[in-house]
Amino acid sequence: MDRLANMIAFVTVAETGSFAEAASRLNIANSVVSKRIKDLEAYLGTLLLQRTTRHINLTEAGYAYVEHARKFLDELAEVEENLRYRNENPVGEIKISAPLSFGNRFLGPAIADFLDKYPDVTIKLIVNDRTVDIAEEGFDLAIRIGALEDSSMITRKLAQSRRIVVASPAYLDKHGRPQAPEELIQHNCLSFSGMHDGKAWPFQKDGKEYWQRIGGRFIADSGTLLCEAALRGCGIALLSTFIAGQHISAGELEPLLEDFECPPLAIQAVYQHKRYLSAKTRKLIDHLAAYFSGFKAE
Repeated sequence: MDRLANMIAFVTVAETGSFAEAASRLNIANSVVSKRIKDLEAYLGTLLLQRTTRHINLTEAGYAYVEHARKFLDELAEVEENLRYRNENPVGEIKISAPLSFGNRFLGPAIADFLDKYPDVTIKLIVNDRTVDIAEEGFDLAIRIGALEDSSMITRKLAQSRRIVVASPAYLDKHGRPQAPEELIQHNCLSFSGMHDGKAWPFQKDGKEYWQRIGGRFIADSGTLLCEAALRGCGIALLSTFIAGQHISAGELEPLLEDFECPPLAIQAVYQHKRYLSAKTRKLIDHLAAYFSGFKAE
């Protein structure tokens, strides 16, 4: 019995929730996956999975075993990766997704440095503000900002960014300067659709975060577009400082409500499980982490 292969098959089924998808990921037949699970259960003397016609669920023993097995496989993969690729240069294409504003402004120089260091690598960078499905859409890596919806992804922090309420001096001279988040309801707020559907903004008071209801006539899925609208005096926007910072320094936007700011957002590299992380992608993540070390996205 190949205990390692059986363990890999079980963990992959647990992660995908499907024998067919696990077989596809492991490039083996469904019947082989099924046999490996049965062999593992026989060896352990307990059921790890409960199978129905529509669902696969972990048993209590399965939940206990999968966490230890996953940790073991991750550590083994990391050791093997370090040994195999210690002296090798990465080769091939890396497909990356990144937010439009951050990608356009900051990723170019970082990627150029990486390509100069590794001439056999090709980078395919897709920049937009849509949250891509890394596995389904064939991405090796994504850059994400803020909290993640998918807890199965692995993250590595690259930098962080403040969120700040801003408006043009012309708008504020005409409509007044809010002194507290509650006053925002009286203003035209330019909102990001991916945050509470554009109907509320986060603030902090007495060390606790809360959401303030806002209203406005422009909701978009792009921070760049919201910034452009704010620059033209359309209303008040809540923007990351890597978008608004240069305009604040130039006096084109005025910061507001700084006493109510929430903790900064993490800018993270997001990828699938370490067992499926290629050497070239690992090297790129290491490069980005070093490049953005101590970096302030303003």
